[in-house]
Amino acid sequence: MGLRQEIRRYSKIILSDVKHGFAWSLVVTDPDGNSACMTGFATDIADLIDPETGQGISGRQAEVTLHMDTLTDAGLKHPAYIASGEGKPWTVKFNDIEGEAHTFKVMRSAPDRTTGLVLLYLEAYVA
Repeated sequence: MGLRQEIRRYSKIILSDVKHGFAWSLVVTDPDGNSACMTGFATDIADLIDPETGQGISGRQAEVTLHMDTLTDAGLKHPAYIASGEGKPWTVKFNDIEGEAHTFKVMRSAPDRTTGLVLLYLEAYVA
């Protein structure tokens, strides 16, 4: 087995290990309303850096990393950005560390076909 296959295999294990790994429970929903519970790596931070001034600013940046096989196994395609007015967006819902649920829409999808991962850049979403 080559290094790329090893990376793909181990990244799936890491992103599904709730007890000892980075896994976090989340729900992914496609524009047709098909949902799947899965695990991935989730971030939701509020302090950002203004690239023009280098100063800290208040904002929100949320992202999730999923394994492509997890999406496929759940019967979902790779999430993508859906422009406003063109239909419902892909959404991702997960709880923060305090147990409060947050729903986000996918603003950008960055698949890495070398490792089998897909990084989703998210924006807060109210249905």
